[in-house]
Amino acid sequence: MKKFKFLFLLLLALSFSCVTDDNESENQEQEQEIVGYSNIKKDSWRNQIGQEFEVEGILIVENQAAKLLVSQNDYYVDGLIDERNYIHINMDSDLENELNLNEYYGKKVKITGTLKVSNNENYLSTSQILGDISLATLLINNLSGIQILSPTVFISRPEFYNVCIRYPQLCEFDFSQENKTALIYSGGINDGYAYMRYWNDVKFMYSILLDKGYPEDNIRVVYKNGIGEDSDIPVHYAANQTGLNNAFSYLGNRMNSNTKFFLMMNNHGGGNDTYNPSYGNSGIIDSNGDDNRAGINDNVDEQFFYYNSSTALTDDFLASKINALPMNSMIAVVKPCYSGGVIWDFKGPNRVIMTSGTEFQVTYSHTSGLFGEFTYHFFAAVTGKDPITGNTVNADLNADGKISMYEAQVYILANDARNEQPQYEDDNDGVGTSSPSASGVGASTFL
Repeated sequence: MKKFKFLFLLLLALSFSCVTDDNESENQEQEQEIVGYSNIKKDSWRNQIGQEFEVEGILIVENQAAKLLVSQNDYYVDGLIDERNYIHINMDSDLENELNLNEYYGKKVKITGTLKVSNNENYLSTSQILGDISLATLLINNLSGIQILSPTVFISRPEFYNVCIRYPQLCEFDFSQENKTALIYSGGINDGYAYMRYWNDVKFMYSILLDKGYPEDNIRVVYKNGIGEDSDIPVHYAANQTGLNNAFSYLGNRMNSNTKFFLMMNNHGGGNDTYNPSYGNSGIIDSNGDDNRAGINDNVDEQFFYYNSSTALTDDFLASKINALPMNSMIAVVKPCYSGGVIWDFKGPNRVIMTSGTEFQVTYSHTSGLFGEFTYHFFAAVTGKDPITGNTVNADLNADGKISMYEAQVYILANDARNEQPQYEDDNDGVGTSSPSASGVGASTFL
């Protein structure tokens, strides 16, 4: 009898243990399902329109657009972030004279607001790429709808960088008529993604090109909505399909078989591991099979985004435009996430292709938020000065007084501090490497 009682108690204990474990597993699964603002931004989010929600996060305000981020790290990513990790913030028009969201920039706040559908034209246009949930917006209805949770500034507001004030030598141009052309492109997706650092990258690159002898009339800047954030440099075209086509057409008419062509692609990128119809569909299914090569099989084209547009800007389209240009050589500096995916598309004789990472990598800004990490070190290498501090840097490996693209890449690889692997190709095999060779054409290729 005692033995039976013992067995009964043991079985009861085991049964209770199993129930407890099952409950714990259920609770853990429920906890794992809640990602960022996923209780709001889900497939059925429109059923909750008009309901009030309380959320916490880090507020950023750029281009008069405010959004709340779950993590400060997402601000420094040069690609799309999970739609559940941010939400747009707006406020009732009656509060415009009483509430300045800029005062909360970079701080952790609690926001109480009513869920609504964004009427921002930028967001409406890009929702076909980002998904319908990208339109979810919380509306602050009264002054108590925002509270600071921490006085710490988690994300410092980047300033617009004035190149000529900090580096006047870059603005003392000798306008030579060398046979060089350049295209600088920075799209932005929409107001919520067009961070200040991209304009800084564009301006610095433009000034460097002038200093290196690129005639002003041979440089075209394609940026956002066609308007710069200040008047330091010109913007020639809007970053839409028409603007980009016009830029290529303009430069093509000024090029010949002896021309050196420089291309800088900046801002955001989308690739194979961001293909998700529910939470940021930035992947474009590869239609011609060119993304299955050199041991890589991903079936998705890389995308670099227009501004305020649902039209895809793919690596294939860019390659078709580049390959139609008459030229002798090309330098391509490609900053966005998944940028390594263009190496196969852009390859060709006398071409040097430098990217911020592989085609499978998210890439980042510099910790200052002023530039991209990759572009920051590229600027330092080719100018011989740290873009922020002005301290002298030395990327001249052979001490000939000039910085080749090979030397610039070696400097970048030695100094890039982010979780990214800059890639390099100069031998027309279409395969990027993190170990550039001094015997390639890049060693004798200069800006």
